[in-house]
Amino acid sequence: MFNGKMKRLMSTGVAAVLSLTMLAGCGGNSGKNEASPSTTPAGSDKPGVSAEVDVYENGLPKNEEVTLKVGFFVGGYGREWFDYAVESFTAKYPNVKIDITASADMKTILSTKISAGNDNDMFDLFNTEPSGGIIGLAEAGKLEPMDDIWEFPLPDVPDKKVKDLMMPGMYESTPLINGKRYEFTTASSFGGLFFNKKLFEEHGWNQNPNTWDEFTALLADIKADGIAPITFPGIHPSYHNWAFGTAKNFELADINGHVDEFIENYRTYGLPQYTNPETVETWTRFYELGKLGYFAEGLPALNHTQSQMQVIQGQAAMVSTGTHVENEMKEATPADFDWGFMAVPFRDNTNQTLWIRSGTSNFNYIWAAKPELNKKWAKELIAWMVTLENQQFAAEKAGALPMRKDLTEDPARAANLSSSAQSVLKYIADNNAQTFKASRSINISDPNLAQAEKLMNENIVKFAMGMQDPKPILEQADELLKKALEAEKK
Repeated sequence: MFNGKMKRLMSTGVAAVLSLTMLAGCGGNSGKNEASPSTTPAGSDKPGVSAEVDVYENGLPKNEEVTLKVGFFVGGYGREWFDYAVESFTAKYPNVKIDITASADMKTILSTKISAGNDNDMFDLFNTEPSGGIIGLAEAGKLEPMDDIWEFPLPDVPDKKVKDLMMPGMYESTPLINGKRYEFTTASSFGGLFFNKKLFEEHGWNQNPNTWDEFTALLADIKADGIAPITFPGIHPSYHNWAFGTAKNFELADINGHVDEFIENYRTYGLPQYTNPETVETWTRFYELGKLGYFAEGLPALNHTQSQMQVIQGQAAMVSTGTHVENEMKEATPADFDWGFMAVPFRDNTNQTLWIRSGTSNFNYIWAAKPELNKKWAKELIAWMVTLENQQFAAEKAGALPMRKDLTEDPARAANLSSSAQSVLKYIADNNAQTFKASRSINISDPNLAQAEKLMNENIVKFAMGMQDPKPILEQADELLKKALEAEKK
């Protein structure tokens, strides 16, 4: 549950991330895990590894060749950052081979392999959820728990645990399923509205509206200047969630004084899910903006890159997306283009907390039915991806927001982050914003839930165009969810 203690930790963490004081640079390449040779005889707690076997400092055998099959989703960050990490990992551990299958349609590939039920053919490690999510897989024992990685010594700072130097709040907001963590994130992507800073400066538009009234005044100013205020991909309407989704429900619940209960209700699909006051208010505001013509007219036919291109070309002022936008659009962006960022403030005054969606990308999963040695090496590879060198490379080359707080706290390193990442981090600091990743803790397999989600997805664009009052749709969705919950009890 998102209790008060956790909230304080995360709020403090965001401030710490942005305090610009360096902790440490790259040290050695120790790559230790729970079998640290300084405290445990090498290999003594590793199944099948005797004390006489030649081992690395992490306790794993040097002479036993292992091939890790990796399913890699190629999204907005590309794969250059991952190839860079793999190259240095295999140079340090030459007995480990990495066999990568990369695809933009990795969800379908994963679902096909899972349905086939062939553990030998399945990936050892994959970096995106299959269709249907991971809760059911975790509950069925198909995924390997990841809790231990947080306790690993960092490969480049072996006197620190992974948990010690990760961005505060990321451990706490990692989804729990039956009390265990089944994913580990190596990069984050905050969501909101991204824009061309130079265009805003030319028109004198407000780049940091603090309240809902200031935000709607900004949209009116933009429309008066003949530019569509907001766009997002109508073909992929869930992109609206980066700026207008669950984080805004949390913000309203926080204002109303019951955010802990609201988040627990969200995680467990408690009723009412779609017709609670905060969710209704969020969709109503979204619909009212649509009726005022604040979304791009051609939105229903746009994909994600086309909507982002509208901002680059000045056809729309802002796009709802995540910090991956800069890398995803780098080939089409002028050299002098500077990405700005703002959240959508639902608050009435600055004494209330502004909430921002914290998405995670490159979140990794390990298949539980793989050999123990493979799983251990898979965890070593994940830990390797959060070394300072690899985090810096991913931040500079892919635009990923790093997970290492000693990177974001160092002015020299932070100066090399993408303009979108710098804008987000500055915005969070300036507004003392709360970041949080929304996640579910239970799985519902009844098809009525899928119907409810499909119903909502089909109507998002209609809400944005001011063509459909959301309230009757929300009521239908809650009725479908109710049927799903009742069916699950039988």
